[in-house]
Amino acid sequence: MTFERLSVGLLVVSIAGCQASSDSQEAPPVAVATSEAESTAAEPTESAGGETSTESTGTEAVETREYAGLSFDVPTSWEELEKSQFYDSKFIVHSEHGDMELTLASVGGGIDANLNRWVGQVGQAPGDEPTWSTVDVAGIESRMVDVRGSFNSRLPGQSGTQENWRLIGVAVPLARDFYVKLVGPREAVAEFQDDLTTFLKTAKQP
Repeated sequence: MTFERLSVGLLVVSIAGCQASSDSQEAPPVAVATSEAESTAAEPTESAGGETSTESTGTEAVETREYAGLSFDVPTSWEELEKSQFYDSKFIVHSEHGDMELTLASVGGGIDANLNRWVGQVGQAPGDEPTWSTVDVAGIESRMVDVRGSFNSRLPGQSGTQENWRLIGVAVPLARDFYVKLVGPREAVAEFQDDLTTFLKTAKQP
């Protein structure tokens, strides 16, 4: 009787051990770590894809410049010249048709006098007349003059009297009037005209 009970007990222990071993081998793998790793790896890609950069959008990089009464977004591709008491900023804008000069300045003396002085710097052909118009700059109605002819340039490689040039001048009436002056080869200015309009639209009042 004792022997039979001992045999039954050993059989029960053996069966339980086999079931425990079988249960241990068939337990499904834990996938939490893998899922977390995949989630973590995906986050930077999604974040990077949502950012806007000059490389991905093709938009030219700009730098905001503060002047007396106005600010502008200036493209970093424009080559800035040395400071002078005669202007706030002066840039060389490169073009396949020749370089242009763009000047930003707060000047006294009156808008009519300054714009007419610029017109006088251009040798116009007989019968040619400057074109006068208005343009919005930071919500301010401003005067614009467009004149074509010969111009006495001081640009490197283009110094001296240059034929077939063009000058666009913009005068913004402020407490101290602000001026934008673009001058360069006629073809270069024509090609750049849309960029000038875009530049003027970046103007803001403080």
